[in-house]
Amino acid sequence: MDDLLNYSLGNDPLTSFKEWFDAASLVEQNAPAMSVATYDHEHHRPMARVLLYKGLQNDCLTFYTNYLSHKSKDLDHNPEVCLNFYWHVSGRQVRVQGKVSKMSHSDSEKYFHSRDRDSQIASYISTQSSAIADKQALMDKFEQTKNAFEGKPVPCPEHWGGYLVKPYEFEFFLYGANRINDRFLYQLKNNKWEVTRLQP
Repeated sequence: MDDLLNYSLGNDPLTSFKEWFDAASLVEQNAPAMSVATYDHEHHRPMARVLLYKGLQNDCLTFYTNYLSHKSKDLDHNPEVCLNFYWHVSGRQVRVQGKVSKMSHSDSEKYFHSRDRDSQIASYISTQSSAIADKQALMDKFEQTKNAFEGKPVPCPEHWGGYLVKPYEFEFFLYGANRINDRFLYQLKNNKWEVTRLQP
């Protein structure tokens, strides 16, 4: 498409996404924040939450979470996911559709040990999304675990790790004057990215 360069876009949406993300990171307070939408198989409804994007790995977008969480159970049944990035200052959005797979435990472990120690302990003790009596019960469990691992490495739990999102669709959205927005849809067809300009 002849006018892609006018919007800092190219033929490869992964490269364009990285350039947009790097530019947003310079001016946006919460650039890595993204909504992650899954399909709740139990109640037959969409679910969304905000997580932190953790970079590209082998042409996949990555994030980390507890594999016992609602989102992970949804992804076990349906590996389709939608990510959405909104950058207010930049006046841009990016929507990504893709299929997920779990990251290797060794890669998850490497990231786990790069986090601050309290975050490691919090992830170690959490059975995410399950009920707990009250906040104090959680804090007591945190302190007990912190004391138990004093002077020792905190092991990365088997129920915690990363996801790789292999994209097959990107939409790049730029806000324009009078709501004449610019939208470019990239779709992976026969291992080749096709680009379509969409109406606002």
